[in-house]
Amino acid sequence: MLESGDEREGLQGLRVLVAEDEFAIAMFLADYLQLKGAHVVGPAGDLRELERLVDDHPIDVALLDINLGGEQVYPLADRLSEAGTPFLLTSGYDDNLPSRFASAPRCPKPYHIDALARQLAGLVAAPRAAAGKV
Repeated sequence: MLESGDEREGLQGLRVLVAEDEFAIAMFLADYLQLKGAHVVGPAGDLRELERLVDDHPIDVALLDINLGGEQVYPLADRLSEAGTPFLLTSGYDDNLPSRFASAPRCPKPYHIDALARQLAGLVAAPRAAAGKV
């Protein structure tokens, strides 16, 4: 697990897709992630725009709100999973996840922003460490 002082380094240069339909939360997340050195892709709050962003930009990790204004984010999560792109699911509800996402990393809302940043960085750090790229 990353220590508090390592958070900026952990997110530095990462391309983070932000899927969030609540404008204030999306802007806060984008600002915070940028302060931590991440390159934010988005944010966007609907599947069509998110699919376009994934088509047009490389993504290292994604932060996915499960419920995007009534749309479920699962088709995008499937696409990211197939591409080997790690993602973190967020939700303010006790969602019944499809079984294929039962072991997917989650961060319930309201979340502590530093913990969220550590989880995102950890999702990318673990595969890099296993591949000897750290």
